[in-house]
Amino acid sequence: MKKILLIEDNPNVLLNTTRMLQAEGYMVISADNGRAGLEMALQNIPSLIICDIMMPEIDGYGVIEALRNNPSTTTIPFIFLSAKSDKNDFRQGMELGSDDYLTKPFTRDELLGAINAQFKKQEVINSYYKQELANLRGNISKSLPHQLLFPAIEVMGLADILVKNYHAMQAHEVPDIGKRIRKAGRDMHEMVKKFLLYAELESTESNAEWINQIHNSKATFVDIEIASCAKKIAENYNRVSDLHIDINDASIQISDSYLSVIVKELVDNAFKFSAEGTVVDVVSNCDDKDYCLIITDHGQGIEPEQIANFGAYMKFEKKLYIQQGTGLGLSIAKRLLDLHGGRLEIESVPYELTVVKAFLPLSGRK
Repeated sequence: MKKILLIEDNPNVLLNTTRMLQAEGYMVISADNGRAGLEMALQNIPSLIICDIMMPEIDGYGVIEALRNNPSTTTIPFIFLSAKSDKNDFRQGMELGSDDYLTKPFTRDELLGAINAQFKKQEVINSYYKQELANLRGNISKSLPHQLLFPAIEVMGLADILVKNYHAMQAHEVPDIGKRIRKAGRDMHEMVKKFLLYAELESTESNAEWINQIHNSKATFVDIEIASCAKKIAENYNRVSDLHIDINDASIQISDSYLSVIVKELVDNAFKFSAEGTVVDVVSNCDDKDYCLIITDHGQGIEPEQIANFGAYMKFEKKLYIQQGTGLGLSIAKRLLDLHGGRLEIESVPYELTVVKAFLPLSGRK
C-alpha cells in the first residue's frame, strides 16, 4: 500500500481529500501545517507528498525546499495544491523541485491523475536503476574473470616451476620467483578491491545516510596526502625522478580515504600509460569554491570516444582486457567526484599529452 502525506491547513479540504485517497486504497497520513508536515515527512518517508502552499508555521515553499535539501526525502514525488493560479507561483514551485501543481478547487479525476502520473514516473525510474544494477552485475561477472586471469596464470605457472624444479634451482632464483608470485597476488587483490569499490559506489547511491555522511566528510593536510600517494605510485613504477609535484594545501569536502582513491587511480593511469623518462605533473590550484587537482602525462593518451563514455563502465568492457582497468579506474574517480559535488575533466591528444582535472568543493562552501 502506497503511503501519501497530505499537508493542508483547511480542515474541510484535508478531511475530504483524505477520504477520497483512502477510498482509492492509499494509506494517508496528514498534517495541518507546514512544520508538522515536514516532521511527518522525515519520520515516515512517504511515497508521495501533496502539499498546500499558503499555510501557517512554514509555507509550502519552505516545506519543499527543506525536503529537497535532505538526502532521505529529496526524491519523493511532490504535488502542490493552491488556490492561486498565477504563473509566477507555478514557476516558483517548479524551480524548488515540485513535480506537479493543482489549482483549487480540483476534481477527483484531476487529483488521481496527477498522483498516478507521479507513481508511473517513479516506476520508470526504479526500473531504470534496477536495469543499471543488473548491467553492472553482468559487466562485473564478465570482466572480473578476465582481469584476474593473467595474474592467476602467472601465479600458477611460477608455483609449478617451484614444485617441479626446486631441486635444480639456484638459491638466488627462489626469492626472485617468490617476488613475482607476490606481485601477481597483489595485482589480483587490487583488482578485486577496485571492482568491489565500484559496485559499492553504484549500489549505495540511494542510501541517504551514506550520502549524508560523505557530504559531511572533510580532508585536511591535503598537500601531504596527495604528495604521499603520488610518490608511492611513482616508486612502484621505479620512476620517482619522473614525478613533479606542486600541491597547495586546503580543506576539501571529502574523506581522506576517498581522496586517496581518486589520486591513486588518476596518478596510476598517468604512470601506467606513459614511458619512463617522461614527466608526470601532479599540481593543484583553487578558487573560492573548488580545489582542482591536475595530473598531466605525455603517454599514449585517451581516445575521444573513451572520454565521451568514461562515465559508464560498460563502455570500457572490451578495452579493459587490453588496458588493465583504465576505464574502471576513471569511472571510480568520476563516481566519487560526482557523489561529493565535484567533477572530472579530461583533455587528451593521443601519444602527446593528457590532462586530467579533478574538481572538489572546498569544505564549508555554500
